Amino acid sequence: MLLITTPLLIFVLIGFIGTYYRIDGDKLAVYQFFRPTAYPIDKISEISPTKTILTSPANSLTHRIAIRFSDRKVLKSSIPLVISPSRQAEFIRQLSAINPKIKRIFYPE
Repeated sequence: MLLITTPLLIFVLIGFIGTYYRIDGDKLAVYQFFRPTAYPIDKISEISPTKTILTSPANSLTHRIAIRFSDRKVLKSSIPLVISPSRQAEFIRQLSAINPKIKRIFYPE
């Protein structure tokens, strides 16, 4: 039993530790399993809170935000990018400072 649960526990922990978000200039870098994916901040059209259970690079189940892009080619679908940054208000302010056209739903300016 220990031979099965230990590798599974390590895999889950790496998933949690290896998921984080960074703003690199005009790109939003989403790290999942320590591998980055960059998204253009100037293509973000809307940010809103969500409680969706979509599979996404978000560790929290309750404090998630949905990021919608103006160009469907960014995610290759119309489904939003769902993330859970630890300091959401500060994170959203930084994104809005780079792209003031972002529509913020339920967040004070």
